[in-house]
Amino acid sequence: MKCKMKSILSVLALFCCVSMTACGGANTSTAPATSPTPATQPPAPEENTPDGEPADDNSWEKVQKKGEFIMGLDSDFPPLGFTDDSGKIVGFEVDLADEICKRLNISLVTHEIVWEEKEDDLSLGTIDCIWSGMSVTPERERTMCLSEPYMGNNIVFIVPADSEIHSVADVGGKTIGAQDGSTSEELLEKEYNSKVYITPLADNNELFRQLKLGLLDGVCVDSVVANYWNSNNGGNYTVLNATEDSEKYAIGFRKADVSLRNKIQETMDSMIADGTFTGISMKWFGTDVYARMNETADNSGIEGESLGSEEADPSEDNTGDDEITEE
Repeated sequence: MKCKMKSILSVLALFCCVSMTACGGANTSTAPATSPTPATQPPAPEENTPDGEPADDNSWEKVQKKGEFIMGLDSDFPPLGFTDDSGKIVGFEVDLADEICKRLNISLVTHEIVWEEKEDDLSLGTIDCIWSGMSVTPERERTMCLSEPYMGNNIVFIVPADSEIHSVADVGGKTIGAQDGSTSEELLEKEYNSKVYITPLADNNELFRQLKLGLLDGVCVDSVVANYWNSNNGGNYTVLNATEDSEKYAIGFRKADVSLRNKIQETMDSMIADGTFTGISMKWFGTDVYARMNETADNSGIEGESLGSEEADPSEDNTGDDEITEE
């Protein structure tokens, strides 16, 4: 009996040993091999099309599909964009945009913006672009996708002709207005902050209203607006350069909307090449503003009373007004 029991125990012991060996072997064979940690690789560069557009950029396709291009503009910026006596938004930039849309078989929608809130409107998708005498600045180049410049500009002071202000040296202690959020306001804060009392206002209409009423001693504004307004108010004001520096205007798109920017730019280039741009410019300014901008490398922009000195006649506008929708 004892021998039989010993035999049974021996068999059981042998079975356990075999089982344990088998489990151990299984663990060893299935344990993942230790691999060296791969070196951190930089992210793959964004894939671009031959035109430099991100491969996933369908901004132009979206505009083409909806059949309309929404132009964000300050409707109180004559002669670039303003509301005429009939309540219609007209102007040099509106004519340019309308011609571009006609060539692209889409409709132009004009959307009035508050200048101080323009970047919000663009980022939220309320508008497709900011096209309203917008000066190129390093900050805007960083945050937007800009078109090529199409027009030059100077920042000026406009004061009553009988004012004590005969040069920029006379502005000390005076109350000067500027549009809130504009490069004119930036210039005042940077170069004249300790010399003048700065009054920022929402739009040019209010600036010139207060200037007429004598509530402001002068207005700091883009030269094209100052000259146009002066010519339509009897020339009773004096325009003085506020700075030696010049600016250039460009259209601002969302940073990612490269294909839309390129399509608009391509069409603008064709208008410059075939003379259409010149014709629209002559209508509003009596000169080719694009050619003047490019005359010399140190061009001082738009200055002189010839620019914006002739009021446009809306009745002569043959740029397809019936296709323009005001939003």
